[in-house]
Amino acid sequence: MSSGTLTRAERKAETRAALLGSAAQLFSKMGLEGTSVDQIAADAGYTKGAFYANFRSKEELFLVMLDEKYAAELERFEAGLPGEGVPAEEVRAAAEDFIRFVWSDPQWPKLYFEFVAYAVRHPRFREELAARDRALRERMTIVIEAASEGFPGDPPFPAEDLAAMIFCMANGFVMGQLVEPGLSGKLYGAMQATFFRGIAVSALGIDLDAIARGQDAKSRSAGAGR
Repeated sequence: MSSGTLTRAERKAETRAALLGSAAQLFSKMGLEGTSVDQIAADAGYTKGAFYANFRSKEELFLVMLDEKYAAELERFEAGLPGEGVPAEEVRAAAEDFIRFVWSDPQWPKLYFEFVAYAVRHPRFREELAARDRALRERMTIVIEAASEGFPGDPPFPAEDLAAMIFCMANGFVMGQLVEPGLSGKLYGAMQATFFRGIAVSALGIDLDAIARGQDAKSRSAGAGR
């Protein structure tokens, strides 16, 4: 379909997508505060009026980006929970896949933390960002609760705490990769697999401290018998 035969809704969607694409590039280069609405509109090939016909502000535009990314991340999170294979290895594979997904759009990690820094300096925007973070974790919590129903044991933490831990680990690792690009996604996979094993051990009531004490006593006994 040519641009001349697009419906009004299709033209609006095309304009919106172009503005989002230009904003992502400009925000990544110059930051939110260093980029004007005029620059976004001009880069996308539209007027300032076209921008305000789609977004009330630069902040709202970013929140639209965030909503789309979070929806995709949640879908991948749900699909990556342990199924019928070896749970820890499924978690490892899903974690590595998550890192590949994050970096499939090389601008996104830098953009996300640019906006986190902006949120720290602007309380109203921080509240909007925090509300979306909480909403994502709430949906993650529901998925975790559903996935843990068939597990032979009770998780050692509430599902909402597990969701917050996973969320914070993901953010921290991606931030680390921004500073040190050489950090491999395989390390994140190992981190999540180790975390899952720890949760599983605790849920099954295995007392690692007691095991460690027993091993220590055994070692001392063997040493005394020499």
